[in-house]
Amino acid sequence: MSTVEKLIGSLPSIEPERYETLPDIELYMDQLVEYLSRAPMSLRKGDRLTGAMVNNYIKSGLLPRAKGKRYARQHIADLAMIVRLKQVLSVSDTGALLALARRDDVCYYDHFCQTMDDALNGLAAKLAGYGGSPQALAMELALDSYVKKVACEYLISALDDGKK
Repeated sequence: MSTVEKLIGSLPSIEPERYETLPDIELYMDQLVEYLSRAPMSLRKGDRLTGAMVNNYIKSGLLPRAKGKRYARQHIADLAMIVRLKQVLSVSDTGALLALARRDDVCYYDHFCQTMDDALNGLAAKLAGYGGSPQALAMELALDSYVKKVACEYLISALDDGKK
């Protein structure tokens, strides 16, 4: 099996769980971290969520504080988005994007999951027909990511300026 075929087979593992399948009981920090660590957020080994990261997200305003010491289903959903978005956006841009999503869309997590699913399916379809080398593919994906990141940062900035 080629490297690209292995990549295609690995893509479904980073798909976030749908809201209705997330735990509907409140979790303590260690349970929250353990639960979210079971579902990979990237394809690199060792990328894990930690309690310190959760606390930093709360301090920076990305994540609402826990009720008491327990985290609800919405906290899990927000963290699933944060850990993926922070791979390509700054903390401030991630926060701004989530704030805009929360303001404009009551089903923002469902939209996030559907958009992620569409992106994964689109990438798998593109990869299935790829005939070049893995190195050329990595360069193409990196440049595609860069261009999309720049466009995303522009939109977040424009939207953030527009709400003032």
